[in-house]
Amino acid sequence: MPSIEMLTIDGDAAAMGHAHGTAFRSEIQTLTEERMRLCHDRFWIGEGNMAVDPAALADACWEQQRRYDDLTTVELEAIARAADVPARDLLVTGGFTDFVDALRGTASGGAISRKPVDDPGQCTAVLVAADAAADGRPLLAQTWDMHPTATPYIRVLNLRSTDQPAAVVFTVTGCPAMIGINEHGLAIGINNMVTADGRAGVMWTSVVRRMLRARDADEALSHLKNAPVAGAHHYLLLDAKSIGYSVERSPTRFAVRVLESTLAHTNHCLNPDLISIEPPRGDAPLYSTRNRLRAAEQWLETHPSDCSRRGLWQLLNRFDERDPLGSICHGPQPDYDVETGGAVVISPRDAAMDAVWGQGDIRDDADRMAPQTFHVLSHSETPPTN
Repeated sequence: MPSIEMLTIDGDAAAMGHAHGTAFRSEIQTLTEERMRLCHDRFWIGEGNMAVDPAALADACWEQQRRYDDLTTVELEAIARAADVPARDLLVTGGFTDFVDALRGTASGGAISRKPVDDPGQCTAVLVAADAAADGRPLLAQTWDMHPTATPYIRVLNLRSTDQPAAVVFTVTGCPAMIGINEHGLAIGINNMVTADGRAGVMWTSVVRRMLRARDADEALSHLKNAPVAGAHHYLLLDAKSIGYSVERSPTRFAVRVLESTLAHTNHCLNPDLISIEPPRGDAPLYSTRNRLRAAEQWLETHPSDCSRRGLWQLLNRFDERDPLGSICHGPQPDYDVETGGAVVISPRDAAMDAVWGQGDIRDDADRMAPQTFHVLSHSETPPTN
């Protein structure tokens, strides 16, 4: 299985952004150009929504970003300068699914579409409390599924910052963070949802980056509740004390489940308040999200001895040849051009993230997988020898 390229970045927000943009300049340019092209594609924004000007909406989202968080804004600006792309386009590229929500919501005025939405951004995510874990450690685990064109851009950033907590993040080039853990043992995960209330706001990636400055799950939850988000996402928050939250968040809705034992989430809303503003889904994404949730919940219930940092890879690598569309780890299927681009298991108490890049051989036994381990290190620490 190919290894994940890791970039270690030191310094303040501006220095980290400059290093990021310089290291991945050509990749950032290519990915940004592709994502901005898709903003004009009817598959993404729907029929009848072409009257919305993506550039004007991107400008409005950038203004929201500037008001929301100085440090992430500085980091984004530095990445953009070094990579020679517009900062607003970089913002859209990293938070693309939220921007699509904003395009649709702006065009419809918040009305729920009667036409099914084919949502290509999928992930399966779980939380395991310390008391339910086989190794006594609280754990966050998830796949990251997206259109296959995104997989080559997956990277890990080792952020040894001088003006915010050190962190390790799983992301794509040009994006400050998608999934990660900081030096305090706070882990953040995500998966996509779709609601009708999208509007100009901040991208989910900026919200993740902001939450990774928090000391614990309660502080992160407060930040998430107050963030002026552009679109709908599900967020997983977990800290070293095994305090965890599953949060469905849209621009106008906020619903929280408290972690007690184990929980799972895929890509459809579970809270009635959010279900009320969720548009109908296409047959393929609806089948996938419902069946992946059922499979994850059943596995967590029937495999308590495997709810460990090592054992959770059995879940993340789960593939059923009889039902590839409903499998947790999968490649593109007819009428469903989505693949598992990577996966992580995060242990807050170890301040560590285990990760794999790409789909690998989804028919392999999970025990044969060899994820890479990335430790969060502050400036005063040295890498572990083992």
